[in-house]
Amino acid sequence: MPQLDNLESVNLILAAEDCGPEEFARLHRFSPNDQRVINKLVAHGPVLLQGGRGSGKSALMIAASQQLAPFVPSAVVFGVYLSLRHLPLLRTSGKEYEEIFCTLVSNQILSLLRDTPVQFEPAHDVASLQYAIASLSRDLGKRIVLLFDDAAHIGREASLGDFFDIFRTLSSSTVSCKATIYPGVTNFGTRFDVYNDATVVEIVREEEQAGFDGLFTDVMSARFPAMLGREVASPLKIDRVAGFLGQSVLGNMRGFIFACNEIVEGPPDRSIGFSTLGETLLRLATNYYWPLLEEVSPKLGKYIPMVDPAKQIAEAILRECGAKNSGRRSALVHREIMSRMPKPFEILEYAGFIAKRESSRALKSGGRGSRFAINLCLLLEHVPGARLTSDLFEKWRDEKEEPVEFHVRGSQLAGISAPQPLENADLEILNEPVDRLYKSRAYPYGLTDRMIGILKADGRVTVGDLSRATDEELDRLDYVGEATIRRMRSVVGQAVWM
Repeated sequence: MPQLDNLESVNLILAAEDCGPEEFARLHRFSPNDQRVINKLVAHGPVLLQGGRGSGKSALMIAASQQLAPFVPSAVVFGVYLSLRHLPLLRTSGKEYEEIFCTLVSNQILSLLRDTPVQFEPAHDVASLQYAIASLSRDLGKRIVLLFDDAAHIGREASLGDFFDIFRTLSSSTVSCKATIYPGVTNFGTRFDVYNDATVVEIVREEEQAGFDGLFTDVMSARFPAMLGREVASPLKIDRVAGFLGQSVLGNMRGFIFACNEIVEGPPDRSIGFSTLGETLLRLATNYYWPLLEEVSPKLGKYIPMVDPAKQIAEAILRECGAKNSGRRSALVHREIMSRMPKPFEILEYAGFIAKRESSRALKSGGRGSRFAINLCLLLEHVPGARLTSDLFEKWRDEKEEPVEFHVRGSQLAGISAPQPLENADLEILNEPVDRLYKSRAYPYGLTDRMIGILKADGRVTVGDLSRATDEELDRLDYVGEATIRRMRSVVGQAVWM
Protein backbone atom coordinates (compact mmCIF):
# COMPACT_ATOMS: atom_id res chain seq x y z
CA MET A 1 0.00 0.00 0.00
CA PRO A 2 1.21 3.60 -0.53
CA GLN A 3 2.47 5.29 2.60
CA LEU A 4 1.34 8.45 4.35
CA ASP A 5 3.96 11.16 4.09
CA ASN A 6 6.96 11.04 6.45
CA LEU A 7 5.11 9.48 9.34
CA GLU A 8 8.16 8.72 11.41
CA SER A 9 9.61 12.25 11.58
CA VAL A 10 8.74 12.81 15.24
CA ASN A 11 10.84 15.42 17.03
CA LEU A 12 10.27 14.00 20.48
CA ILE A 13 11.28 10.35 20.79
CA LEU A 14 9.94 9.58 24.25
CA ALA A 15 9.86 5.79 24.43
CA ALA A 16 13.17 3.92 24.43
CA GLU A 17 11.50 0.84 22.94
CA ASP A 18 10.69 2.88 19.81
CA CYS A 19 14.41 3.26 19.03
CA GLY A 20 16.50 0.95 16.90
CA PRO A 21 19.91 -0.05 18.37
CA GLU A 22 21.87 2.73 16.62
CA GLU A 23 19.34 5.41 17.48
CA PHE A 24 19.15 4.15 21.06
CA ALA A 25 22.92 4.50 21.45
CA ARG A 26 22.85 7.99 19.91
CA LEU A 27 20.09 9.35 22.13
CA HIS A 28 20.65 7.74 25.52
CA ARG A 29 23.19 8.54 28.21
CA PHE A 30 23.67 6.98 31.64
CA SER A 31 25.15 8.25 34.89
CA PRO A 32 27.42 6.16 37.16
CA ASN A 33 24.36 5.49 39.33
CA ASP A 34 22.39 4.38 36.25
CA GLN A 35 25.22 2.03 35.34
CA ARG A 36 25.03 0.46 38.80
CA VAL A 37 21.34 -0.19 38.16
CA ILE A 38 22.16 -1.75 34.78
CA ASN A 39 24.72 -4.00 36.45
CA LYS A 40 22.02 -5.24 38.86
CA LEU A 41 19.75 -6.00 35.92
CA VAL A 42 22.48 -8.14 34.35
CA ALA A 43 23.53 -9.88 37.57
CA HIS A 44 22.09 -12.96 39.31
CA GLY A 45 18.79 -12.81 41.13
CA PRO A 46 15.27 -11.43 40.60
CA VAL A 47 14.98 -7.62 40.50
CA LEU A 48 12.03 -5.21 40.39
CA LEU A 49 13.02 -1.86 38.84
CA GLN A 50 10.78 0.84 40.30
CA GLY A 51 10.29 4.33 38.88
CA GLY A 52 7.64 6.83 37.85
CA ARG A 53 6.34 7.55 34.37
CA GLY A 54 9.16 8.73 32.10
CA SER A 55 11.93 8.00 34.61
CA GLY A 56 13.87 5.82 32.17
CA LYS A 57 12.98 2.29 33.26
CA SER A 58 12.72 1.01 29.70
CA ALA A 59 16.00 2.63 28.69
CA LEU A 60 17.82 0.93 31.58
CA MET A 61 16.27 -2.44 30.73
CA ILE A 62 17.18 -2.13 27.05
CA ALA A 63 20.71 -0.97 27.93
CA ALA A 64 21.08 -4.07 30.11
CA SER A 65 19.86 -6.34 27.30
CA GLN A 66 22.38 -4.78 24.91
CA GLN A 67 25.23 -5.96 27.14
CA LEU A 68 24.07 -9.57 26.76
CA ALA A 69 23.87 -12.24 24.05
CA PRO A 70 22.67 -12.32 21.34
CA PHE A 71 23.37 -8.56 21.10
CA VAL A 72 26.93 -9.31 22.30
CA PRO A 73 27.62 -12.87 21.06
CA SER A 74 30.60 -13.39 23.39
CA ALA A 75 28.60 -12.51 26.54
CA VAL A 76 28.20 -15.30 29.09
CA VAL A 77 24.58 -14.32 29.72
CA PHE A 78 21.69 -14.53 27.23
CA GLY A 79 19.18 -11.66 27.57
CA VAL A 80 15.52 -11.58 26.58
CA TYR A 81 13.94 -8.11 26.65
CA LEU A 82 10.16 -8.14 26.27
CA SER A 83 7.70 -5.26 26.53
CA LEU A 84 4.41 -6.47 27.98
CA ARG A 85 2.41 -3.71 26.29
CA HIS A 86 -0.18 -6.16 25.05
CA LEU A 87 -3.81 -5.30 25.66
CA PRO A 88 -4.97 -8.92 26.19
CA LEU A 89 -2.67 -9.12 29.22
CA LEU A 90 -4.59 -6.23 30.82
CA ARG A 91 -7.96 -7.84 30.16
CA THR A 92 -7.38 -11.47 31.15
CA SER A 93 -6.38 -13.49 34.18
CA GLY A 94 -5.75 -17.08 35.22
CA LYS A 95 -5.08 -19.68 32.53
CA GLU A 96 -5.89 -17.31 29.69
CA TYR A 97 -3.32 -14.79 30.96
CA GLU A 98 -0.78 -17.59 31.40
CA GLU A 99 -1.22 -18.82 27.82
CA ILE A 100 -0.90 -15.35 26.28
CA PHE A 101 2.13 -14.53 28.42
CA CYS A 102 3.95 -17.80 27.65
CA THR A 103 3.26 -17.37 23.93
CA LEU A 104 4.72 -13.85 23.96
CA VAL A 105 7.87 -15.01 25.77
CA SER A 106 8.27 -18.01 23.46
CA ASN A 107 7.89 -15.89 20.33
CA GLN A 108 10.46 -13.37 21.56
CA ILE A 109 13.00 -16.12 22.33
CA LEU A 110 12.41 -17.70 18.90
CA SER A 111 12.98 -14.29 17.30
CA LEU A 112 16.31 -13.89 19.14
CA LEU A 113 17.41 -17.39 18.10
CA ARG A 114 16.38 -16.94 14.45
CA ASP A 115 19.93 -16.82 13.06
CA THR A 116 21.34 -19.58 15.29
CA PRO A 117 21.18 -23.38 15.13
CA VAL A 118 19.87 -23.54 18.70
CA GLN A 119 16.42 -25.09 19.05
CA PHE A 120 13.70 -23.82 21.38
CA GLU A 121 10.34 -25.47 21.96
CA PRO A 122 7.51 -22.89 22.22
CA ALA A 123 5.43 -23.18 25.38
CA HIS A 124 1.86 -22.23 26.26
CA ASP A 125 1.88 -22.93 29.99
CA VAL A 126 4.27 -21.97 32.77
CA ALA A 127 5.54 -25.47 33.55
CA SER A 128 6.47 -26.06 29.89
CA LEU A 129 8.03 -22.60 29.60
CA GLN A 130 10.10 -23.15 32.74
CA TYR A 131 11.42 -26.45 31.31
CA ALA A 132 12.06 -24.96 27.85
CA ILE A 133 14.05 -21.99 29.23
CA ALA A 134 16.07 -24.25 31.53
CA SER A 135 16.87 -26.46 28.51
CA LEU A 136 17.85 -23.39 26.50
CA SER A 137 20.23 -22.32 29.25
CA ARG A 138 21.93 -25.74 29.13
CA ASP A 139 22.11 -25.76 25.32
CA LEU A 140 23.61 -22.27 25.18
CA GLY A 141 25.88 -22.80 28.17
CA LYS A 142 24.76 -19.39 29.40
CA ARG A 143 22.74 -17.99 32.25
CA ILE A 144 19.49 -16.38 31.06
CA VAL A 145 18.08 -12.99 32.08
CA LEU A 146 14.41 -12.27 31.33
CA LEU A 147 13.72 -8.52 31.27
CA PHE A 148 9.96 -7.82 31.47
CA ASP A 149 9.14 -4.20 30.72
CA ASP A 150 5.74 -2.56 31.38
CA ALA A 151 4.78 -5.38 33.71
CA ALA A 152 2.69 -3.06 35.90
CA HIS A 153 -0.15 -0.79 34.83
CA ILE A 154 -1.35 2.05 37.05
CA GLY A 155 -5.02 1.32 36.44
CA ARG A 156 -5.06 -2.45 36.47
CA GLU A 157 -3.98 -4.68 39.35
CA ALA A 158 -6.02 -7.86 38.88
CA SER A 159 -3.70 -9.60 36.46
CA LEU A 160 -0.49 -8.65 38.26
CA GLY A 161 -0.91 -11.46 40.75
CA ASP A 162 -0.78 -13.83 37.77
CA PHE A 163 2.35 -12.13 36.45
CA PHE A 164 4.22 -12.32 39.75
CA ASP A 165 3.29 -15.96 40.23
CA ILE A 166 4.94 -16.64 36.85
CA PHE A 167 7.87 -14.35 37.71
CA ARG A 168 8.50 -16.33 40.90
CA THR A 169 8.13 -19.71 39.17
CA LEU A 170 10.55 -18.90 36.33
CA SER A 171 13.28 -17.55 38.64
CA SER A 172 16.02 -20.05 39.38
CA SER A 173 19.80 -20.36 39.71
CA THR A 174 20.18 -20.17 35.92
CA VAL A 175 17.23 -17.90 35.06
CA SER A 176 17.04 -14.37 36.49
CA CYS A 177 13.75 -12.47 36.10
CA LYS A 178 13.65 -8.67 36.11
CA ALA A 179 10.55 -6.45 35.80
CA THR A 180 9.67 -2.76 35.83
CA ILE A 181 7.02 -1.46 38.23
CA TYR A 182 5.57 1.92 39.22
CA PRO A 183 5.89 3.34 42.76
CA GLY A 184 3.15 2.02 44.97
CA VAL A 185 0.76 0.86 42.25
CA THR A 186 1.58 -2.83 42.15
CA ASN A 187 -0.53 -5.64 43.60
CA PHE A 188 1.90 -8.53 43.95
CA GLY A 189 -0.70 -11.19 44.64
CA THR A 190 -0.80 -13.61 47.56
CA ARG A 191 2.13 -15.91 46.73
CA PHE A 192 4.77 -13.29 45.93
CA ASP A 193 6.64 -11.74 48.85
CA VAL A 194 8.38 -8.67 47.46
CA TYR A 195 10.91 -8.57 50.29
CA ASN A 196 11.97 -12.22 49.92
CA ASP A 197 11.27 -13.05 46.27
CA ALA A 198 13.02 -10.07 44.63
CA THR A 199 15.23 -7.06 45.20
CA VAL A 200 13.53 -3.69 44.59
CA VAL A 201 15.83 -1.17 42.88
CA GLU A 202 14.52 2.39 42.68
CA ILE A 203 15.44 4.87 39.97
CA VAL A 204 16.44 7.96 41.91
CA ARG A 205 18.09 10.98 40.31
CA GLU A 206 18.76 13.70 42.86
CA GLU A 207 20.78 16.87 42.41
CA GLU A 208 23.02 15.81 45.32
CA GLN A 209 24.24 12.75 43.39
CA ALA A 210 27.67 12.87 41.81
CA GLY A 211 27.43 13.40 38.07
CA PHE A 212 23.84 14.74 38.14
CA ASP A 213 24.57 17.90 36.13
CA GLY A 214 26.90 15.99 33.81
CA LEU A 215 24.23 13.40 32.98
CA PHE A 216 21.66 15.97 31.92
CA THR A 217 24.28 17.96 30.02
CA ASP A 218 25.17 14.80 28.10
CA VAL A 219 21.49 14.09 27.35
CA MET A 220 21.03 17.70 26.20
CA SER A 221 24.07 17.38 23.94
CA ALA A 222 22.77 14.12 22.41
CA ARG A 223 19.17 15.22 21.82
CA PHE A 224 19.40 19.01 21.48
CA PRO A 225 22.96 19.82 20.33
CA ALA A 226 21.91 23.30 19.21
CA MET A 227 21.33 24.25 22.85
CA LEU A 228 25.03 23.92 23.63
CA GLY A 229 25.74 26.63 21.06
CA ARG A 230 23.18 29.06 22.52
CA GLU A 231 24.36 32.06 24.47
CA VAL A 232 23.95 31.54 28.21
CA ALA A 233 23.46 34.67 30.31
CA SER A 234 25.99 35.30 33.08
CA PRO A 235 26.46 33.90 35.70
CA LEU A 236 24.86 30.74 34.31
CA LYS A 237 26.74 27.99 32.51
CA ILE A 238 25.21 25.33 30.31
CA ASP A 239 25.90 22.48 32.76
CA ARG A 240 24.15 24.44 35.52
CA VAL A 241 21.22 25.07 33.17
CA ALA A 242 20.96 21.35 32.33
CA GLY A 243 21.25 20.37 35.98
CA PHE A 244 18.61 22.88 37.04
CA LEU A 245 16.15 21.65 34.39
CA GLY A 246 16.81 18.07 35.50
CA GLN A 247 16.25 19.05 39.13
CA SER A 248 13.08 20.98 38.26
CA VAL A 249 11.42 17.85 36.85
CA LEU A 250 12.69 15.67 39.72
CA GLY A 251 15.28 13.91 37.57
CA ASN A 252 12.62 12.62 35.18
CA MET A 253 14.07 12.11 31.70
CA ARG A 254 10.83 12.61 29.81
CA GLY A 255 10.13 15.86 31.66
CA PHE A 256 13.68 17.04 30.96
CA ILE A 257 13.27 16.36 27.22
CA PHE A 258 10.05 18.37 27.19
CA ALA A 259 11.81 21.22 29.03
CA CYS A 260 14.67 21.34 26.52
CA ASN A 261 12.20 21.19 23.65
CA GLU A 262 10.34 24.21 25.06
CA ILE A 263 13.57 26.23 24.94
CA VAL A 264 14.54 24.99 21.47
CA GLU A 265 11.14 25.95 20.09
CA GLY A 266 11.60 29.53 21.41
CA PRO A 267 13.45 32.37 19.65
CA PRO A 268 16.82 30.95 18.51
CA ASP A 269 18.68 34.21 19.14
CA ARG A 270 17.46 34.58 22.74
CA SER A 271 20.04 33.83 25.40
CA ILE A 272 19.28 31.27 28.09
CA GLY A 273 18.91 33.24 31.32
CA PHE A 274 16.78 33.21 34.45
CA SER A 275 13.75 34.64 32.62
CA THR A 276 13.99 31.97 29.88
CA LEU A 277 14.24 29.19 32.45
CA GLY A 278 11.38 30.58 34.52
CA GLU A 279 9.11 30.90 31.50
CA THR A 280 10.01 27.35 30.46
CA LEU A 281 9.06 25.97 33.87
CA LEU A 282 5.75 27.84 33.88
CA ARG A 283 4.89 26.63 30.37
CA LEU A 284 5.60 23.04 31.39
CA ALA A 285 3.35 23.45 34.43
CA THR A 286 0.51 24.83 32.32
CA ASN A 287 0.87 22.79 29.14
CA TYR A 288 2.29 19.48 30.37
CA TYR A 289 1.98 18.68 34.08
CA TRP A 290 -1.55 19.82 34.92
CA PRO A 291 -2.98 18.41 31.65
CA LEU A 292 -1.12 15.19 32.45
CA LEU A 293 -3.56 14.44 35.27
CA GLU A 294 -6.39 14.66 32.75
CA GLU A 295 -4.49 12.39 30.34
CA VAL A 296 -3.78 9.86 33.09
CA SER A 297 -7.38 9.79 34.33
CA PRO A 298 -8.88 7.46 31.65
CA LYS A 299 -6.03 4.97 32.22
CA LEU A 300 -6.90 4.52 35.88
CA GLY A 301 -9.82 2.11 35.60
CA LYS A 302 -11.41 1.77 39.03
CA TYR A 303 -9.15 4.51 40.42
CA ILE A 304 -10.60 7.36 38.30
CA PRO A 305 -12.30 8.85 41.42
CA MET A 306 -8.83 9.36 42.94
CA VAL A 307 -7.84 12.06 40.42
CA ASP A 308 -9.78 14.89 42.11
CA PRO A 309 -8.27 14.27 45.57
CA ALA A 310 -4.85 13.98 43.91
CA LYS A 311 -5.37 17.47 42.46
CA GLN A 312 -6.50 18.78 45.87
CA ILE A 313 -3.42 17.29 47.54
CA ALA A 314 -1.12 18.79 44.91
CA GLU A 315 -2.71 22.23 45.20
CA ALA A 316 -2.53 22.15 49.01
CA ILE A 317 1.13 21.13 49.06
CA LEU A 318 2.08 23.67 46.39
CA ARG A 319 0.24 26.52 48.13
CA GLU A 320 1.88 25.80 51.46
CA CYS A 321 5.39 25.15 50.09
CA GLY A 322 5.21 28.15 47.74
CA ALA A 323 4.29 30.52 50.57
CA LYS A 324 7.05 29.29 52.89
CA ASN A 325 10.30 31.23 52.54
CA SER A 326 9.74 31.87 48.80
CA GLY A 327 9.26 28.24 47.88
CA ARG A 328 10.47 25.32 49.97
CA ARG A 329 11.05 22.43 47.64
CA SER A 330 10.13 19.47 49.83
CA ALA A 331 7.19 18.35 51.97
CA LEU A 332 7.01 15.96 54.92
CA VAL A 333 3.63 14.22 55.10
CA HIS A 334 2.51 12.36 58.24
CA ARG A 335 2.12 8.64 57.66
CA GLU A 336 -1.51 8.64 58.84
CA ILE A 337 -2.38 10.96 55.95
CA MET A 338 -0.45 8.69 53.60
CA SER A 339 -2.22 5.57 54.84
CA ARG A 340 -5.63 7.27 54.47
CA MET A 341 -5.01 8.37 50.87
CA PRO A 342 -2.31 6.14 49.33
CA LYS A 343 -3.63 6.05 45.76
CA PRO A 344 -3.83 9.86 45.21
CA PHE A 345 -0.21 10.16 46.34
CA GLU A 346 0.76 7.31 44.02
CA ILE A 347 -0.94 9.09 41.12
CA LEU A 348 1.02 12.27 41.88
CA GLU A 349 4.28 10.28 41.98
CA TYR A 350 3.39 8.58 38.71
CA ALA A 351 2.67 11.93 37.04
CA GLY A 352 5.90 13.53 38.29
CA PHE A 353 4.34 16.10 40.65
CA ILE A 354 6.28 14.73 43.62
CA ALA A 355 9.05 12.19 44.22
CA LYS A 356 9.55 10.26 47.44
CA ARG A 357 13.00 10.88 48.91
CA GLU A 358 12.57 9.32 52.37
CA SER A 359 10.01 6.75 53.48
CA SER A 360 10.19 7.51 57.20
CA ARG A 361 11.35 10.73 58.82
CA ALA A 362 10.45 12.27 62.19
CA LEU A 363 8.19 15.32 62.26
CA LYS A 364 9.02 18.04 64.77
CA SER A 365 5.53 17.81 66.26
CA GLY A 366 5.73 14.05 66.68
CA GLY A 367 5.14 11.01 64.55
CA ARG A 368 6.82 10.04 61.32
CA GLY A 369 6.09 10.53 57.65
CA SER A 370 7.36 10.44 54.07
CA ARG A 371 9.42 13.27 52.60
CA PHE A 372 8.66 14.27 49.02
CA ALA A 373 10.61 16.54 46.66
CA ILE A 374 8.35 18.96 44.78
CA ASN A 375 8.33 19.55 41.02
CA LEU A 376 9.78 23.07 40.61
CA CYS A 377 7.74 23.80 37.47
CA LEU A 378 4.59 23.57 39.56
CA LEU A 379 6.14 25.17 42.63
CA LEU A 380 7.20 28.29 40.70
CA GLU A 381 3.52 29.00 39.94
CA HIS A 382 2.91 29.37 43.68
CA VAL A 383 6.02 31.36 44.62
CA PRO A 384 5.18 35.06 45.24
CA GLY A 385 5.48 36.79 41.86
CA ALA A 386 5.80 33.43 40.01
CA ARG A 387 9.21 34.58 38.78
CA LEU A 388 12.57 32.81 38.75
CA THR A 389 15.17 35.20 40.12
CA SER A 390 18.89 34.63 40.52
CA ASP A 391 18.39 34.38 44.30
CA LEU A 392 15.64 31.77 43.95
CA PHE A 393 17.73 29.84 41.42
CA GLU A 394 20.69 29.69 43.84
CA LYS A 395 18.40 28.85 46.76
CA TRP A 396 16.84 25.92 44.93
CA ARG A 397 20.17 24.72 43.58
CA ASP A 398 22.37 24.94 46.64
CA GLU A 399 20.56 25.57 49.91
CA LYS A 400 19.60 22.81 52.32
CA GLU A 401 16.26 23.46 53.96
CA GLU A 402 13.74 21.90 56.28
CA PRO A 403 10.66 20.48 54.54
CA VAL A 404 7.20 21.93 55.08
CA GLU A 405 5.39 19.58 57.48
CA PHE A 406 1.83 18.35 56.98
CA HIS A 407 0.32 17.00 60.19
CA VAL A 408 -2.69 14.81 60.86
CA ARG A 409 -4.67 17.74 62.26
CA GLY A 410 -4.67 21.37 61.20
CA SER A 411 -2.77 20.99 57.91
CA GLN A 412 -4.20 21.72 54.48
CA LEU A 413 -4.25 17.96 53.79
CA ALA A 414 -6.27 17.09 56.88
CA GLY A 415 -9.70 17.71 55.34
CA ILE A 416 -9.10 15.87 52.06
CA SER A 417 -10.52 12.38 51.77
CA ALA A 418 -10.29 9.75 49.05
CA PRO A 419 -13.48 8.14 47.67
CA GLN A 420 -13.87 4.42 47.19
CA PRO A 421 -12.62 2.90 43.92
CA LEU A 422 -15.11 1.86 41.24
CA GLU A 423 -15.02 -1.92 41.36
CA ASN A 424 -15.08 -3.77 38.02
CA ALA A 425 -14.46 -0.56 36.07
CA ASP A 426 -12.69 -0.98 32.73
CA LEU A 427 -9.94 1.27 31.37
CA GLU A 428 -11.91 4.26 30.11
CA ILE A 429 -9.23 5.14 27.54
CA LEU A 430 -10.31 2.12 25.46
CA ASN A 431 -13.78 3.65 24.99
CA GLU A 432 -12.47 7.11 24.08
CA PRO A 433 -12.94 8.20 20.43
CA VAL A 434 -9.91 7.60 18.23
CA ASP A 435 -9.78 11.40 17.74
CA ARG A 436 -8.27 11.48 21.25
CA LEU A 437 -5.03 10.25 19.66
CA TYR A 438 -4.63 13.32 17.44
CA LYS A 439 -1.07 14.69 17.44
CA SER A 440 -0.79 17.20 20.28
CA ARG A 441 1.33 18.12 23.30
CA ALA A 442 -0.23 15.20 25.15
CA TYR A 443 0.48 12.82 22.23
CA PRO A 444 3.57 13.92 20.31
CA TYR A 445 3.42 10.55 18.51
CA GLY A 446 -0.19 11.32 17.64
CA LEU A 447 -2.16 10.57 14.52
CA THR A 448 -2.86 12.99 11.67
CA ASP A 449 -6.32 13.98 10.44
CA ARG A 450 -5.83 11.70 7.45
CA MET A 451 -4.88 8.68 9.53
CA ILE A 452 -7.87 9.21 11.84
CA GLY A 453 -10.15 9.55 8.79
CA ILE A 454 -8.87 6.26 7.34
CA LEU A 455 -9.51 4.45 10.64
CA LYS A 456 -13.01 5.88 11.00
CA ALA A 457 -13.88 4.92 7.43
CA ASP A 458 -12.94 1.35 8.35
CA GLY A 459 -15.22 1.45 11.39
CA ARG A 460 -12.43 1.79 13.97
CA VAL A 461 -13.86 4.71 15.93
CA THR A 462 -12.46 4.14 19.44
CA VAL A 463 -8.99 3.66 20.92
CA GLY A 464 -10.03 0.12 21.81
CA ASP A 465 -11.00 -0.59 18.19
CA LEU A 466 -7.51 0.44 17.04
CA SER A 467 -5.75 -1.44 19.84
CA ARG A 468 -7.52 -4.69 18.94
CA ALA A 469 -6.75 -4.45 15.20
CA THR A 470 -4.07 -6.83 13.95
CA ASP A 471 -1.18 -5.66 11.79
CA GLU A 472 -2.65 -7.63 8.89
CA GLU A 473 -6.01 -5.85 9.23
CA LEU A 474 -4.36 -2.43 9.32
CA ASP A 475 -2.06 -3.25 6.41
CA ARG A 476 -5.09 -3.89 4.20
CA LEU A 477 -6.23 -0.27 4.59
CA ASP A 478 -5.41 2.26 1.86
CA TYR A 479 -2.29 4.33 2.54
CA VAL A 480 -1.38 2.23 5.57
CA GLY A 481 1.87 0.28 5.58
CA GLU A 482 4.63 -0.74 7.98
CA ALA A 483 5.66 2.79 9.02
CA THR A 484 2.06 3.86 9.58
CA ILE A 485 1.32 0.76 11.65
CA ARG A 486 4.37 1.41 13.84
CA ARG A 487 3.11 4.96 14.40
CA MET A 488 -0.34 3.70 15.34
CA ARG A 489 1.09 1.13 17.75
CA SER A 490 3.28 3.81 19.36
CA VAL A 491 0.42 6.20 20.01
CA VAL A 492 -1.84 3.46 21.37
CA GLY A 493 1.03 2.38 23.63
CA GLN A 494 1.37 5.91 24.94
CA ALA A 495 -2.39 6.29 25.39
CA VAL A 496 -2.78 3.09 27.41
CA TRP A 497 0.59 2.66 29.16
CA MET A 498 2.79 5.78 29.14
